[in-house]
Amino acid sequence: MILSSILIGLAICIVIGLPISFGLGAITLFIFFEADYALSPIVAQAVNGLDSFPLLAIPLFILVGEVMSEGGIATRLVRLASALVGFVAGGLGQVAVLTSMFFGGISGSAVADASAVGSMMIEPMKQHRYSGPLATAIVVAASVVGIIIPPSIPMILFGVVTGTSISELFLAGIVPGILITLGLAVTTYVQSRQNGRGQPFSMQELASALKDAALALLLPVIIVGGILSGVFTPTESAAIALVYAVVVSFVVYRSLSLKRFFELCINTGKLTGVVMLLLAFASVLAWLLTANMIPQQLVVSLSAVTDDKLLLLLLLSAFLLVVGFFMDLTPAMVILAPLMTPVVVKLGIDPVYFGVLMSFILGIGLITPPVGTVLYVGCGVGKVGMEQLVKSLLPFYFTLVGLLALFLIFPQLVLWFR
Repeated sequence: MILSSILIGLAICIVIGLPISFGLGAITLFIFFEADYALSPIVAQAVNGLDSFPLLAIPLFILVGEVMSEGGIATRLVRLASALVGFVAGGLGQVAVLTSMFFGGISGSAVADASAVGSMMIEPMKQHRYSGPLATAIVVAASVVGIIIPPSIPMILFGVVTGTSISELFLAGIVPGILITLGLAVTTYVQSRQNGRGQPFSMQELASALKDAALALLLPVIIVGGILSGVFTPTESAAIALVYAVVVSFVVYRSLSLKRFFELCINTGKLTGVVMLLLAFASVLAWLLTANMIPQQLVVSLSAVTDDKLLLLLLLSAFLLVVGFFMDLTPAMVILAPLMTPVVVKLGIDPVYFGVLMSFILGIGLITPPVGTVLYVGCGVGKVGMEQLVKSLLPFYFTLVGLLALFLIFPQLVLWFR
């Protein structure tokens, strides 16, 4: 009854366009009244769900991405990417893909990645004979790298709601992130090779760009290196990265004003509020599901269907791909991760591996219609229609699904550093 109520409630929210966080609150109240539970656990479990130190990393990483975009750090990364791969046929497309990997290694957000890289790269690409839909499609597809290459906000969410090590999730995202970047780079080359080169290769320009971007490149080194070496936690790394980005933007580059920084803090607070409200109600639902042994019932049901790990992962992956069509990544992650993870763990699948897979699959959902958040960001930044953009994205969809199949068949690609 509880699981069916949740699923029906979510479907109604999607159909009528009600924000998922409010929908979860309404579903929670309905279940408590219907089952005649006391209402006091709602507040207690909501507060417990937010009482997590790792969650502090989310607003910090969001603000790091905002400061990067405004503070001159992102433009220097674009220049470096251009010097590295701009000479390749379809060079500006390659620059957009590589810049997304650099940016994702700092912000951990696909939306921030698409917005920042798109605002800097789409117009120059149009000037080099890229069509508007193709230029936007390259940026939108490449934004998926931002949530796989560490740090990753979806992986932080997965770690918090399932109790999985966030540091291990970050570590597991390195090889898949690089492979996704390479796969998208190849697809970009095939789609845009007729558009010529962004600029001829110059060792002098590369050296100059590398020098100019040296401080910017230290950010991902600080974030990832500090976490992997055990010097600090993901949350501490986010705080250190923010301090570093603010100092570089204010003192070294002098491209960020105090007034603008205050506005960025307000924007970050609004985004964080949405995520935290969602997490609060999702925590109550997770408590309800656990108290009624729903995950254990799912384990028994799926075990009756199959005990083959690959087949189970294929079924769950197909389900998550469909979910991604209709639900944004954050609510899908906080609702489904606590439900699915006990199932895969019971059948002997590494939760770290599943966390990376889930982040990647729901990341694909961010760029698929009709609900894909990054699609709408791309349409706004690139000034293109949804239908044109989706049509140009088709080759990139095939690439991403092909990479997903690769990770399913060869799990060691994800668990390379385990």
